[in-house]
Amino acid sequence: MATRNPKKRQDTASAAARWDEFREEGEPIGREELKRLNLANMPEDIHLSIMDDYFPDTTIWRVGNNLVCEIQEHLYTKFWEHKFSAYAFAEAMERAVRRLSHEGHPFAESSRDDDDVHIFVRWQLKLPRRTQAEIVAEAIKSAFDLVWSRADSIRENSDSVLVLGKYSGPGLVRLKRIASKLEELGYYTYIIKEAPDRSGESIIQKVLRYALSSKFVVIENTEASGHLYEIPHVAKAAECVTVVLQEEGSGATWMFEDAYGKHKHWNKLTYTRGRLERAVEDAVAWADKFVKEFADYQVTKLPWLKK
Repeated sequence: MATRNPKKRQDTASAAARWDEFREEGEPIGREELKRLNLANMPEDIHLSIMDDYFPDTTIWRVGNNLVCEIQEHLYTKFWEHKFSAYAFAEAMERAVRRLSHEGHPFAESSRDDDDVHIFVRWQLKLPRRTQAEIVAEAIKSAFDLVWSRADSIRENSDSVLVLGKYSGPGLVRLKRIASKLEELGYYTYIIKEAPDRSGESIIQKVLRYALSSKFVVIENTEASGHLYEIPHVAKAAECVTVVLQEEGSGATWMFEDAYGKHKHWNKLTYTRGRLERAVEDAVAWADKFVKEFADYQVTKLPWLKK
């Protein structure tokens, strides 16, 4: 018959008593104290609050076999010194979380609360339950730094997408679906029909203004419309990175088919009905990859860009 281990029972009781302290006190702890905890044994009704210098405010709790780390950034507008406004940067942080989550980082549940001069941005980092506390602390700091730097890049590089196509009927519905999916993935989007006009500016000038300030352009080409006049200006003359989406068995014209083979910065993707959102994801993946590879190429070939 197996004998019970008194020391193991004592250790278990001691660990339970340790967690009871957090349950009763609820006071924040520092990063070094966090590193000494065995988070794998944390009860699900415990919420750890972490506050320390040069470390993001974080609340940690356990759900099943996962640790949920909710990271919070407090932007106080009265003492905000970044070159972008606090409100614009907070929005960029939300978008950064969505973008990074889509790229495979274990982020979720981004949100923002505006309370007069105080702005709070929150998101969750999910880690396996048995992750060592020291690694959890490092992951939290890395997650914060990654979101901050991506938000800065989003604002600095105008991370937006121009969406062109037919601006009425089913065509406009498709454009709005494309824009909605892009927003979900963390991009700013522009549909020319909904963008404000400027007195003295032609339609093509307006399209080029938005196209040249965007990271790439998405054109929905299932039905013929005015975008056929815009394509040569945007994709050929301005050399904007362009993805053409087209429903299988349909298409506005054949006149640009040879351009897809001649120009590397163009790409055509076809999709079946009901799979438009998936096609948008593929378009984003291709455009992001192309922009990065082209930038890397420039750095290696152009002497004024070499580091």
